[in-house]
Amino acid sequence: SVKMAAHDDAWFSARVNGAVRGYHVYGDIWNPYVGEQLTTERESDNTEDKYAVAVRKDGTDTVGHVPREISKLCSFFIQRSGIITCEVTGDRRRSPLFEGGLEIPCIYTFKGKKKIIDKLKVFLTECNYR
Repeated sequence: SVKMAAHDDAWFSARVNGAVRGYHVYGDIWNPYVGEQLTTERESDNTEDKYAVAVRKDGTDTVGHVPREISKLCSFFIQRSGIITCEVTGDRRRSPLFEGGLEIPCIYTFKGKKKIIDKLKVFLTECNYR
């Protein structure tokens, strides 16, 4: 579910349950813990997904990616001066994707201008994302 909050006249936020995908790839450099705060950054040079958004520890090391189901949305959100942070909420689990892999449950917090947060909320509700 999407939850909105107003921070001041200019910035609003929306929180969405999600996951950091690709833990099986980055597990040797990352030991996630509940409450850990992570950042996100567009990965425009990613050859597998031109909308890829990396999840980073300490703003430097990539430890996974935003799920592909919402990577295009997240990429556009960041391009429009939005900020997406990530908070780990649980232990690793098997990904529901056919190809499998491991993921880390989290909450993504989107921060941006009211207009873009309103659009984000509508899109996430319409696509029934978690």
